[in-house]
Amino acid sequence: MLCVKETFLYLSDNLKLTTQALSDKATPTDELEDMHQRMISSSLLAMATLIDILLGVKLQNCDVDSTSTEKRSLSKVRSTTLSSAEAAFCMHKCFLDVLKSKSAVIRSATYSLLTSYIKHVPHVFDEETMKKLSPTILGAFHEKDVSCHSSMWDTILVFSRKFPEAWSYCNIHKVVLSRFWNFLQNGCYGSKQISYPHLVQFLDSIPPKAVMGQQFVFDFLHNLWDGRNQRQLSAADSLAFCIAFKHIFLWLLENVSRYSGEDSSDDTPIKLITDILAKIVWRDYLLLSGDTAGSGVQSSHKNSGSVVNTQYPMYYLQDLEKCIVEILDVIADTEHHLLNISCELLVRDCLDIIQQGEKLSKFQDHVEQLVSFFLSLDQLVVHKGKTWPLERLARPLVAQSLPAIMFVDTPSLVKLLSVLVEIFGPVPLFLKNYQNYHGKSDVKSYLELFNADLLPWCFNGKYSTCNSKIDLLLSLFQDECFFDQWCSIIKYTRAEQKHSIDDKTSNIKNRLELLTLLLQKVRERIAGGKLRNLQKNGYLPEHWRHDLLDATATSVLCDLTAANHHVSFLCAALGGSDQEDQICFLSAETVHKVLGSIVKDLASALLASTFEWARLAYSLLLPSEPEHLKLPEENSLQINFETALFAFKVLQGSFFSLGRLEEDSVFPSILASLFVIEWECSMSLAIDDESDSEGHIKGMDVGSSMSRSSKDYLDEKMHLKGNLAESIHAFCQSLSPSFWNNLPSFTLNRLANILAQSVRYSVFQTRDLHVEKTAVLCSEWVVQMLKLICLDDINLQSFFDLLLSEGEYWPLWLKPCLQNGHASVKVQLEPAITDDIELKHERFVAFVDRLILNLGFGEVILGVPGSLRCATSQSIDITSPMSSLSRAWVAGEILCTWTWKGGSALETFLPSLVQYMKEESCLEVSIVSLLLDTLLGGTLMHESGPWVLFNAWHLSDNEIGKIQDRFLRALVALLFTTNTKNCLWRESDALVFFEQLLSNLFKGSTVNIKCLKVLPFVMSTIIKPLPQKLNEDSPYGDLVRKSILSWLEAAISCLSSSPREVPVQDIEDWMQVALSCFPLSITGGAQRLVVRVEREISDAEISLMLTLFQKYQFFYNGAASSLSTSETVITRTVELLGVKLTAVMVGYCWTKLQENDWHFVFRMVFKCIESSALLVEEMTDGINDAVINQVSSEDALEKLKLMVSTTDKLTLSLAESSLVTLCHLKHLGNLQEVETAKSLQLIRSGDYAESINKMVESILRLFLASGVSEAIAKSFGEEASSIIGSSRHAYLHFWELVASFINNASPEIRRSALESMELWGLTKGSVSGLYSILFSPQPIFHLQFAAFSLLLSEPFCQLSLLKDSSLGENCSSSQRSDISQSAELMPDSEKTLCLRDELSALVEFPTSELLKTDLTERDRVDVFIAWALLLSHLQSLPSSSIIREHVLQYIQEKDHCME
Repeated sequence: MLCVKETFLYLSDNLKLTTQALSDKATPTDELEDMHQRMISSSLLAMATLIDILLGVKLQNCDVDSTSTEKRSLSKVRSTTLSSAEAAFCMHKCFLDVLKSKSAVIRSATYSLLTSYIKHVPHVFDEETMKKLSPTILGAFHEKDVSCHSSMWDTILVFSRKFPEAWSYCNIHKVVLSRFWNFLQNGCYGSKQISYPHLVQFLDSIPPKAVMGQQFVFDFLHNLWDGRNQRQLSAADSLAFCIAFKHIFLWLLENVSRYSGEDSSDDTPIKLITDILAKIVWRDYLLLSGDTAGSGVQSSHKNSGSVVNTQYPMYYLQDLEKCIVEILDVIADTEHHLLNISCELLVRDCLDIIQQGEKLSKFQDHVEQLVSFFLSLDQLVVHKGKTWPLERLARPLVAQSLPAIMFVDTPSLVKLLSVLVEIFGPVPLFLKNYQNYHGKSDVKSYLELFNADLLPWCFNGKYSTCNSKIDLLLSLFQDECFFDQWCSIIKYTRAEQKHSIDDKTSNIKNRLELLTLLLQKVRERIAGGKLRNLQKNGYLPEHWRHDLLDATATSVLCDLTAANHHVSFLCAALGGSDQEDQICFLSAETVHKVLGSIVKDLASALLASTFEWARLAYSLLLPSEPEHLKLPEENSLQINFETALFAFKVLQGSFFSLGRLEEDSVFPSILASLFVIEWECSMSLAIDDESDSEGHIKGMDVGSSMSRSSKDYLDEKMHLKGNLAESIHAFCQSLSPSFWNNLPSFTLNRLANILAQSVRYSVFQTRDLHVEKTAVLCSEWVVQMLKLICLDDINLQSFFDLLLSEGEYWPLWLKPCLQNGHASVKVQLEPAITDDIELKHERFVAFVDRLILNLGFGEVILGVPGSLRCATSQSIDITSPMSSLSRAWVAGEILCTWTWKGGSALETFLPSLVQYMKEESCLEVSIVSLLLDTLLGGTLMHESGPWVLFNAWHLSDNEIGKIQDRFLRALVALLFTTNTKNCLWRESDALVFFEQLLSNLFKGSTVNIKCLKVLPFVMSTIIKPLPQKLNEDSPYGDLVRKSILSWLEAAISCLSSSPREVPVQDIEDWMQVALSCFPLSITGGAQRLVVRVEREISDAEISLMLTLFQKYQFFYNGAASSLSTSETVITRTVELLGVKLTAVMVGYCWTKLQENDWHFVFRMVFKCIESSALLVEEMTDGINDAVINQVSSEDALEKLKLMVSTTDKLTLSLAESSLVTLCHLKHLGNLQEVETAKSLQLIRSGDYAESINKMVESILRLFLASGVSEAIAKSFGEEASSIIGSSRHAYLHFWELVASFINNASPEIRRSALESMELWGLTKGSVSGLYSILFSPQPIFHLQFAAFSLLLSEPFCQLSLLKDSSLGENCSSSQRSDISQSAELMPDSEKTLCLRDELSALVEFPTSELLKTDLTERDRVDVFIAWALLLSHLQSLPSSSIIREHVLQYIQEKDHCME
């Protein structure tokens, strides 16, 4: 080793340096101080390290076999190191100066250096040095810096062991012990985890002569105890203290002789037990230090250090508990007499606590500590097989304290006793002379004690101790006498119950509650395997079954009081509160009795219902009840609900136990009753007002008068019912899907059967709710029920089959049947329908429709579950008698019903069918084909109306609804929805249907007239989606093309030159068929109305059509002169067919028409339009006469209704078809096609153009006349105006066509029409009529737009804004033209803006009132239109116009008022 000496010299020199020596002007002072401390401490540690390595580790590792050279080298190193160390020790005066440094880092390093000197250079510590160092080292306990304590303890322990004589060189009591006591009292100044483990070593290092007598021992322990809670006691500090205290206490007991003087008696061990362990440690653990309730619990030592009301952390008490137990366990192994003393003292304190009871402020805490102590004893000692805890502690404690425990009777003491019994067993604990098990004698003695003392006490204590006593009672069970004990308990309970009933006391509740609590705890312990005292008997549920327990349950079930504790007892005995609870203490026979009672009590709530269907459902739940429909008396209704609630609570608490009897037929009725009760309550809550409910009460056949008002009675009833239903709903929702899936098939089938019948009853028998509300409510029931119980496919279809099965009120038109073993549908020709049947049928149809909306068409009608449709669809055979398609009759029945409150076939049902057809690809054709076949058959059994009145060119839902025959209407609607609107038909299916249709057209060689009348309706709906040319190479197209040609030929053959040769009916029928094959499409609305052909026709068809048109012209001209007056209607029908034929010819064959054909076309169209204009004008004239000649307003209203109802519909139909033709003619007039120049030139020629203008003028006259009619009727009021306005809604398409021509009329035509109206001289003018249409209470937006446009156009705009007091609305044109100029020349003072009344009334509508209305309400819309009209007028006026300025000023004033 090189440079040893130099290194020591360097380090020694470092120790001499001061802060000033390290001075650097650029370095701050605080940094210099830190540098100096680090340099000194590092030098000290380096010196210590050199000594440890060179004098300790290095030399010890020297190989004894080293060569002599190596040995000489190592010897030289040792010599150099020792000399250097000695020199440094002397130079720095034993390092006392640095040991007194203010820096903890330097002091800690000095302690480490001194430790190295003591270990490796001990010879430097001579007597003189000892005198200097002993007080410093042994008195180092005044060191308060925790960072120094580890090295400090090393130095003290090494110094004390190395130089025991050093203790004689210092004042032990003054220098060492006083500082040491302070050190302990202050919790080692925060180094508990460092210092406490060194205390035993420190005691062992003190020479016996240095400290003599007991005082040191007790001072040491007291000071140590006092310092345990100083500063913050962490969990680690607590553990370190308790471990150290245990080792110190046991070490002192073992080495007590070291501190005994020659005159001392040997009582130190006993004092350690009595004064330390018992009075301080044990009492501190029991939290007795701060309790001042009695003298027996006061700590007597002045230095106990206990703090009153100190809240110890739980980990401290646990550590202390373990410390006490381990000390006692060690004493038990070595010092039996000390164990006896210890246990006696512990038992004495326990008895003192028990006897004083709740006089102690912390009584509960004291007992809890005792419980915890014995549990710790059980874990640490008893489990090892040691018996001293029983013999020395538990048994003496129980023997002496049992009377006091039974007298004080607190839950904590009962728990203590229960814990002791569980740990040590009841027989060893209670039998004083018990040493080993003596068989029957011990059992008999214990059983006598149990029956005589323990059982009565457990069942007759305070209510607050019941729970703890039941725990104790369970722990008192013993294997050998289990059945005797259980029998005694039940007998005792029944005896108390009978005694209480006889004496009419309240103890019955307490006894039954205790038995209930016992059963609950038994269940918990069996399930958790916690019956440690029962290994042979009592660990299985069947061990607890007893006839007396069954009898108790039966008696409780029959008790009419139905208290809550009865429910709790039955639930505790039955078990089954959840699916995991498989423990039942009753026999199967008793469980069956409980089920029967529950279903009867639940169903009793339905007897109190005001709904007939609920009482019918009662008969389903209890079919054996003979008088199930008898209404209960009024005063029993409340009892019914309370009884039902009691039954439900029992069911809720034991549901899964009751359901285990798989073959029990009652359980499905119980499940069904839950749904039905909830449904009944939901329907009761849905009743709108109280008067309906009072009507129920008045209609009830009660046997006694009501003792309170109906309102209070109903409120209480609804409250009870609502509580029950709410509880049932929450319970049903809590059941998991696995429960329903695991139900036996018998239970599910029976449940579905009852619920389906109950729903049917509710739909048919409910009269107190509107049809729509009933449908919504009942469908929601079904949907929620199906979501809950999750029926499989088979059970689901069985449910729907039963729910939708035929009955007295359903169906009316179609019925399911079997034909040759296959599902079929039978048409009801003339069903007997009363008002009651019709109402109930409508209710059921509304319900089924709502059910389809909620669940889907596929699930309800086809039986295909939503989640499995695709997979299931492939496997359904429609030919099977059990096929789900056997419910296709339901769809047909709904279509035939057509409308019901809350829905209709077109609005709700057919969209559901279409939605399903769009999503699926397999079954839709089958169901539609079956429906079409059925509906066609029904249609052919009835007479159909004329197709000519059917607006097939503008086919809509409203138009289909006008068809009177329900089967034909359903057929057309189905074809229109699936084929025309959505194009969902496949050609193969269309071919099958068309062939079937043709097969019905002829009966042999005779035409089937019924089929012939149906044929045009069908063709109108199926012809449009066909390919535009029917000569394509397809079987369907070829068949249709050939059929059309044959029908055209038949129509031509009927049109003989002489009308008398062929019946007119044949002409009508065949022409209708022919015309239905050439559809027109009218699109674009009133603004851009366009007439288009729907398909391209072949040359053969064009040729036949031209022939038909020519034949008709001959026929028409001949018929006009030959038909008699009685045949006028027929003539008009044929005429209408001719008008329709004319429209078809203009649409399809206009390029082939000749001049004479065009002449016929214009003549027919003009005649029909003019006739309609005259018709409306006549009605206007009649309304005007009714105003002038009115007798009363009622008389005028009746006349208006009569005129509207007697309007000639055929005339308007003729005009409507003519307007279609005229619309197409105007379109052709605008074409620029070279190849058709001849036809176009003919149409545009003067005569025809003038004819078109006259027709447009007639249309405008018609429009103005209709408006004037409403204006005149408005003088009677809103109702009269609505009569006229609503009459237009029956001909919406006609008025749409009218509006399309109004918008495009030229100014000349408008002026001519206005002048014609002025010459008429009615009470209201044209402008008033336009305003009546614009602000009609029955608005039609096409007409409103037309009226709005006319009011802003010439010449109407001159009269539509202002009114003139001197000139009426019917002033001449010359007068009218001067109005504006006169207004301009008037002086400003005379100019007053007078808007027309119709306009000003709306413009000046109060803003506050307007804001209260919805955005789409009529008032707000009318005000918006009025302002739009006013602003449009303002924009059209010249900028220099005075009227414009006044209008602008008027608008600004109104705007200001609105702000």
